[in-house]
Amino acid sequence: RGQLARRARHLYPHVPTAHRDAPNAPERVAMADTRDESTPLVARDDATATRRARLTSAARRAAAVVGVLACALGCYDVVSGRAFSLGTITNWAFAGVESPSLTFTLDASWIAKDVRAANEVFFTSPLSKAFIVKHNFGSSSFFKEEEQIPMTRVGLRKWMLTTTSVNYEYGFMLENEAGEKLREIGPAYVGTTGDVVAPSTFMKDCTVAFGKYRNRLVSQETGASSNIKACFASCDEDCVLPDAPKPIGMLDASDYTGGSKWSNSQFSCALGSETTYDQASKSFYISGTQNSLIICPHDIGPKKHPDLTIEVVFKLDPTFDAASSYGWIFGHDNGGYDRSFIISDERFGGGVASGVGGVYNSGMPTPTKGVWHHGLAVFRQGVKDGSYTALDGVRSPRRATANNNEGLPNFSIGGLVGIRSIPHSMKGYIRYFNFYEGALSEDQIEAMYVKNTPWP
Repeated sequence: RGQLARRARHLYPHVPTAHRDAPNAPERVAMADTRDESTPLVARDDATATRRARLTSAARRAAAVVGVLACALGCYDVVSGRAFSLGTITNWAFAGVESPSLTFTLDASWIAKDVRAANEVFFTSPLSKAFIVKHNFGSSSFFKEEEQIPMTRVGLRKWMLTTTSVNYEYGFMLENEAGEKLREIGPAYVGTTGDVVAPSTFMKDCTVAFGKYRNRLVSQETGASSNIKACFASCDEDCVLPDAPKPIGMLDASDYTGGSKWSNSQFSCALGSETTYDQASKSFYISGTQNSLIICPHDIGPKKHPDLTIEVVFKLDPTFDAASSYGWIFGHDNGGYDRSFIISDERFGGGVASGVGGVYNSGMPTPTKGVWHHGLAVFRQGVKDGSYTALDGVRSPRRATANNNEGLPNFSIGGLVGIRSIPHSMKGYIRYFNFYEGALSEDQIEAMYVKNTPWP
């Protein structure tokens, strides 16, 4: 092993086999500042090592090619000697462009429950920023804080970056509003202390071991895509909620580009003449008037959708008066307490509830004003105690049995259509609206909240 290490230093003079400086951990929940995360990988079998000992100086210059071919037999880490598989990553010997133009897209909209549980304190604060941390080939700078590259926010919990400054080892780092930072790469094994993501547990198939660390690698394979998509602390390219109901329609206000429609390829809703768009929070503002309502031409009645889950992300204006408005945030009611999401109707206990064909008290209070909330209404037509609401990941204390009428053929967002003695509308912001075929199970409530709540 020592002979191979010495040979590796000769073949790859720019890559140290071990770094002198010990890692440090400036942030409470962040990975160690992994300055010793890069070591060369060499062919494992003894025959290859013997052949290399007899290489001429000219052949030594081509040793990287020999190593790539031999790596099919298995590779090991010079420092630790532990055998491992590189899977589809074959760029252990650098042979790529020194300054490739790469576009990175990081999705943190769904983070696995195990990752959140391992970093519970970090995820109690809203996510605010994302960075790429890196070690370029031949560089003596290893994931230094001053060289972290900030990414640009492009969605609820998505960031992008196009750069020519990453060519070898990299990973992603999140920062929350409390200023705490969490990296997805670093130590391959987690001890009993410290809140960290464990790459060996969550990212084994898309990271490579360097000593006691695991990092992502920029692919040097011929024809490799310059667009790199990743889900934080996962080998998935897109963050997908496991076993979620099938989406019928999904509307994200951050995608709005102007005009009289809130729309995408799935369906389109008409903005009211007084609906305004708040660029700062990337959301629609509903003033509480009929002309500010958003109308969607889709039937959400029980005949078409016996089981239905409706999701809305909203923020109440500080001036919203729950005592003077019933606060129906969406619905298609025509007088029969039809399907809807309600936040302040005294007939339903004055708090969060849903239209299930009659009144009931869910036991959940009116949401706090001035902060973002994630609301869910689950309808299961005719199923005893099968319908319920949830707010910010918590199910309402009491369920209901839905016996809905068909209601109106269209539904509205921001309130109910029609003039009533007591307004059935909200005053505030709408950021996200989804509805799904099927009923969301209770163990998915908290997960959906984590996935779709915005933190502008």
